[in-house]
Amino acid sequence: MQIHEPSKSILLRVRDPGKYEQFLHNRQKPINIGQFNLAVRHGLQETIILNNMGVKAPSPILTQYDWPGKYAPWDHQKITAARLTLHRRIHVLNEAGTAKTASALWAADYLMKIGKVRKVLIVAKLSTLECVWMEEVFNVLMHRRAVLVYGSREKRLAALNSDADFYIINHEGIQVVIEELRAAKDHDILILDEASDYRNATTSKYKLFYSLIRKHTRVWPMTATPCPNAPTDAWALARLVDPSKVPVYFGQFKSKTMKQLSTYKWEPKPGSEKMAFDVLQPAVLFKKKDCLDLPPVVRTKRSCVLSKEQSKQFTRMKNEAVLEAKNHKITAVNAADKVNKMRQLMCGVIKDTETGLYLPVDYKPRLDLLLECIAEANAKVIVVVPFKGIIEHLADDIGKHYSCAVLNGDVSFKKRREVINEFKTLTNPHVLACHPKVMAHGLNLTEADTLIFYAPIYSNDEALQVVERFNRAGQTRKMTIVEMGAHPLEWSIYKMLEGKQEGQANILDLYDSIIT
Repeated sequence: MQIHEPSKSILLRVRDPGKYEQFLHNRQKPINIGQFNLAVRHGLQETIILNNMGVKAPSPILTQYDWPGKYAPWDHQKITAARLTLHRRIHVLNEAGTAKTASALWAADYLMKIGKVRKVLIVAKLSTLECVWMEEVFNVLMHRRAVLVYGSREKRLAALNSDADFYIINHEGIQVVIEELRAAKDHDILILDEASDYRNATTSKYKLFYSLIRKHTRVWPMTATPCPNAPTDAWALARLVDPSKVPVYFGQFKSKTMKQLSTYKWEPKPGSEKMAFDVLQPAVLFKKKDCLDLPPVVRTKRSCVLSKEQSKQFTRMKNEAVLEAKNHKITAVNAADKVNKMRQLMCGVIKDTETGLYLPVDYKPRLDLLLECIAEANAKVIVVVPFKGIIEHLADDIGKHYSCAVLNGDVSFKKRREVINEFKTLTNPHVLACHPKVMAHGLNLTEADTLIFYAPIYSNDEALQVVERFNRAGQTRKMTIVEMGAHPLEWSIYKMLEGKQEGQANILDLYDSIIT
């Protein structure tokens, strides 16, 4: 097979030209130029038909598109965009940091240019609406207009009614204007960024989104972590692209891929990873190690002790938990509450049950270790803090030694943008103290060479995504990931994450490890 220019045709050597002419009869008529050769116009529809017939013809975007923007695309970005143009519904599973955002935008722009697409709806994390998607539209598609569908209902409606090519909305914002989105007739592509948020089909967010995608012929879910915990994670995502790939009910898929060990314990069956891979097709997947030359990542564990006050309070909590376990059956909810209080204490705060305020306790050993780790960094530092209750106190203490900014749920959307921009472009702040839910997706923070988990977080998905904030394209320094801990409980959570288990799902085991 050859691509022939300038006539933009595909030259095929085939044994049955009539078969291809039959399926391409309503397109530009193929030309038989020899006993076993056929010239077919290299258009998108012809290419899709040929691929469906087993001829691996390349997408015309590879030879008929000018790839606009401030930087030249990598080969893997071109291939990703090409795959998107050939499939109406396809999973984009490229690892974080491989610049798949630009690939999706280029593919959409090409489809717009050839008249196949009018407008695009992008659904993404709130923290990535402007600093990832809006910026990338500006970087690679300056000739296109994008609007943020954000704010009050009135502001969102005004944005939806404005004349633009790309409409960018946060996950939670869909429910605010769901009826208007369903009524929109010119949103021809729906790009779902961080689709891993939709692994649970029982949530109202999933059900709402699932009802929306029925009107979209082109749906491109994007996630670097489709199955961070178990092969069953693939079931809900597969339904977004091709429901026929999976059983109707989740339990059926779970019984196929998982083996039950006890009432609450399951493990993947042999071959379950292949099953998960198969149901997530069609898909495009590039790993960073295969397409980017990045510096090495070093992981290290750093241990500290509890202060006298922390030890005293921890002993009191443990004794109360042991006494309660003797007299009452402990539920997962109760266990989670007590384990979280112990984790907060180890971080440096106790929540007052009457006022709801977080009261600091002496956490000098942990703070000293944190400052020591920051001092060892050669560039900027990201500190991941699992609890909002300690993050402000911690930032104040770090601020006595290094310039420090905070990024958590209490920081407004506008302020977050300012903080991220200052961290990326100015000398100060040197340290960014972050809550994982705010910075686990989309952000490019390659100005840092050290990422410190101040304490373990429960979510394996969030832990993986947090690391990808600085281990991505643009990183030029050797990277260090530090895991801090002061008690076996914390190291148990880290170990669970290493084994791709969710700490929250094993809360009763964690609780038992404390009281026994």
